[in-house]
Amino acid sequence: MAINFELKTVFIGVLIVFVFTSFQFEINHVKNEHLESVEGYYDHESGYIQGLQFKTNFRVSELIGYEKGNKFTLEVKGKKISGFHGYMRKRNILALGAYFTMILPSRLDVKGGKGGHQWDDGANHDGVTKIHVRGGFDGIQYIKFNYVKNGETQDGPIHGISGSGFTQTFEINHFNDEHLVYVEGYYDDASGVIQALQFKTNLKTSDVLGYEKGKKFLLADKGKKIIGFHGYAEKNLNSLGAYFTTVSLTKSERHGGSEGVYWDDGVFESVRTVYVSYDTNNVKSITFHYHNRTVIERQHGWQTIQDDLEEEEFELDYPNEVITYVEGTFKRFGPGKTRITSLIFKSSEGRTSPSFGVVYGTKFVLEKKGCAVVGFHGRHDDRDLVSIGAYFSPMPPPTAEKLRAQGGLRGESWDDGVFDSVRKLYVGQGDNGVAFLKVVYGRDTRIVIGEDHGNTTPLEVKEFELEYPSEYITAVDGCYDKVIGSEVEVITML
Repeated sequence: MAINFELKTVFIGVLIVFVFTSFQFEINHVKNEHLESVEGYYDHESGYIQGLQFKTNFRVSELIGYEKGNKFTLEVKGKKISGFHGYMRKRNILALGAYFTMILPSRLDVKGGKGGHQWDDGANHDGVTKIHVRGGFDGIQYIKFNYVKNGETQDGPIHGISGSGFTQTFEINHFNDEHLVYVEGYYDDASGVIQALQFKTNLKTSDVLGYEKGKKFLLADKGKKIIGFHGYAEKNLNSLGAYFTTVSLTKSERHGGSEGVYWDDGVFESVRTVYVSYDTNNVKSITFHYHNRTVIERQHGWQTIQDDLEEEEFELDYPNEVITYVEGTFKRFGPGKTRITSLIFKSSEGRTSPSFGVVYGTKFVLEKKGCAVVGFHGRHDDRDLVSIGAYFSPMPPPTAEKLRAQGGLRGESWDDGVFDSVRKLYVGQGDNGVAFLKVVYGRDTRIVIGEDHGNTTPLEVKEFELEYPSEYITAVDGCYDKVIGSEVEVITML
């Protein structure tokens, strides 16, 4: 059977949309998403392409069509797909090719104090292999990076000056697929010198190099790795910025049988809930609730739950918890009948699900160190789960740090939650202080208007708009006091 659809590449603003008869896959360039590869299946007997699946640096589409025939892949390492060509007959695709261009790294501006001379190690590296940090009484004196390019180590220069103090190093084993994910640091505003640095890879975290004092900063970009650094330094290290590139998603092999129908959910932002139905022999069906802006359900195996089946669930604390490990067993019950008999899920918060099913047969594990499970694939028939595999994505950088509210201790509590950015603030002034606050946030490409907090009829309202994306709030100063006419302390200035 051929795929009977028309493939169109449509450019809509910042989106590239692949449109089929009953399928649409969008790629969002605002989030620096790009198409990395296409996998497909070609049937020599009919001469038609049977199935296609698209992979970006963040997501993988569902399989469109069928897993039938010979598999092919359109991919060039280090490049992205920028166009397509091929052959068609009527509404059937006979062949598909692609054009590729280089993936340019993203540059994150420096964080830290002011002053020093500019330096730039560039982004022409595959990764960071070793970091040398020398600290002293006034803060970090110098920093030096070793990089790797095409398997060869590159020695970077020293940034800063060596004085009396201590030198600490942190090594990253790129032979074990280890890479640098983010950097946390502290800097002193008065001296303009970075006081401490801590480095996190997909596998481990360094000690704090220096002293945790001053203002905290973070160098991170979700789903990416650091391949180079830049900054300012003179007698000390004043500020630090980084270059990032994408880390490809990983698709594990399937464990279990080879019979039944192939299914592939693709990749999502996160897995929210897993439901497993089983009897005394094997797992009958599995249902996932994924998150991609909204909750999306995918079910595989027996379509209807019978009275004699057990169904249990494992719910994650979205967005703070992800699945990191899956353990299971499968057993061959006869010729052409291998089935999944049990499944266990573990999370980033150290929680373990109950054992779904009966643990017997051949054991398997789905895990990639430093990564989260972001999708599943496998095989099933109309009554059983036959096999299962997973997609892995690098663990996201740490979530926002919540500081204790400052000011008076009474009144109704409110919490807007966490967003990608703050775009605008409205501050209302009353007779004795701040009467009203409203914040406009950004999430992905959307504007989110926060709720009104306080007296919505103030004497005067002032606006503070930020120049997104180059400008962001780093600190909030204010005063609070017990004023005339109020029984509690209120905020008087922001």
